[in-house]
Amino acid sequence: MSFKSSHYKIGTALLLIFSCFFSFQVNVLAVSNNVEQTIHKLDNEIEANMRTHDIPGMAFAWVTKEKALYTEGFGLLEINEEAAVNEQTNFLLGSLSKVFVTLAVLQLQEQGKLDVEQPLVHYLPWFTTDDTTISNQITVRHLLNHSSGLPDRLNMHDAVSLDKEDRIKQMIQKLNNVSLTHSPGEGYEYTNMNTDLLQVLIEETTGEPFTSYMEEHIFKPLGMERTGYFSYNNSHLTNSAIGHRYHWGRLKPYTESLSYATSGSAGLSSNVDDLAKFIGYLLNEDEGSTGLQLSRKSMLQMFQPNQYGSGFNWYVTPHNIYMEGGLPGMTSTLVLAADRSFGLVLLSNSKQDITLNSGFNLYRIIAGGSPSTLLVADYPKISAIAKLIMLVTLFVTLALALLVASMIISLWKGSRDLRFIKPTGMSWIAIGILSTVYMFMLAYIYVYLPFEIGVPILYDYHKDPDIVQGLTIFLIMLTVLMFTAIFRILFFNKGPLHKQGRI
Repeated sequence: MSFKSSHYKIGTALLLIFSCFFSFQVNVLAVSNNVEQTIHKLDNEIEANMRTHDIPGMAFAWVTKEKALYTEGFGLLEINEEAAVNEQTNFLLGSLSKVFVTLAVLQLQEQGKLDVEQPLVHYLPWFTTDDTTISNQITVRHLLNHSSGLPDRLNMHDAVSLDKEDRIKQMIQKLNNVSLTHSPGEGYEYTNMNTDLLQVLIEETTGEPFTSYMEEHIFKPLGMERTGYFSYNNSHLTNSAIGHRYHWGRLKPYTESLSYATSGSAGLSSNVDDLAKFIGYLLNEDEGSTGLQLSRKSMLQMFQPNQYGSGFNWYVTPHNIYMEGGLPGMTSTLVLAADRSFGLVLLSNSKQDITLNSGFNLYRIIAGGSPSTLLVADYPKISAIAKLIMLVTLFVTLALALLVASMIISLWKGSRDLRFIKPTGMSWIAIGILSTVYMFMLAYIYVYLPFEIGVPILYDYHKDPDIVQGLTIFLIMLTVLMFTAIFRILFFNKGPLHKQGRI
């Protein structure tokens, strides 16, 4: 080989190495620029929705298999205060809490301590509904994918005791007379009671308090250092967001009051830094990547949808896998790509549906698509039901005003006077109709409505204070109208002018 030939080959090799290195640098730069552009779009989307929809604070994380690409806090912990949200700001997760209960159940299954295909009564012998034959068919799987048939109104929000036996007694009282909405496995009805039962199942299976078990066997192995159940006993971490809700169109702070019995279904507090670790675990295909000790087989089982599109406390679609949570003052959304190539979480300290749809807009941006416009008109500050209640109240008030005005005018003219009138048959019929309508409204508002929405009394319904206050005002005006009408029937007699024939 000549020196010239050797020199040529060495030069060629160096040129190839330089070209490869330069190409690599260009690719890295392109990826970096693309990530930066995407982050800029994400920021714009979040900030625009916060301005448009009066959201005090939000926190966001975008995670890939390799790492958390972006975590950020936006806005304030509390409206009109100066403390800012950051990546470690804790938010209450609402129903997003349920996905961690799923991890615990599957972990216990792998340890041979329970089987999701077994009937729940096998582990909780006291469990029954009004039809024992049917409720005995409800399996742990049915609770996990919300196909148990238990009604959506059922929950344990009103349980105050920390004692497990007291909570079980209250559960038995709530369940004994319940009729299932469908046979187990033959329908879908989301209810918190499914997960409230799983919480007790974990305690019975492990012999440990639920919150202690979750901290030791779920959160610590995942490295989630500021995640836990901090609200049932009114203890909160520093740097925790305050919830907000609308009250007649004005956003006001609202402090959540949660029950220990609903820790698993709605009581978890976390932040996007910790949730980014959780998402990274869900995306990672390598078993043993954390100390959680959960196989990929169990992970796939968790994301396997039934015929209603429900996994184990996850909604599973062809494009993504997601779970959301909502409390009267907080919302959360966690979305994974269907191929689990990336995931995101968006937390908010305002109770609005905007958070879920904003989360999917962020998902579209990351996937290379365009976000949809989230209009103010589509997210009213006063609910349609509250507006309807006040409209009906207005008509009742007008009827009362007209009735009182007519009585005053008649008394002033002398055509009527105030004397007791012995009721006639028609008078009794009128009084009976008025009383029946009034009692029906009382029963509907104070008995049936709380039963349907799953609260002990109407005033425990904190999700929409406008509805509660609107119904209260409506009943006050209806009461005054009814008693005024009965008073007119019994005491509003024909006056002297009528008797003289001058009117």
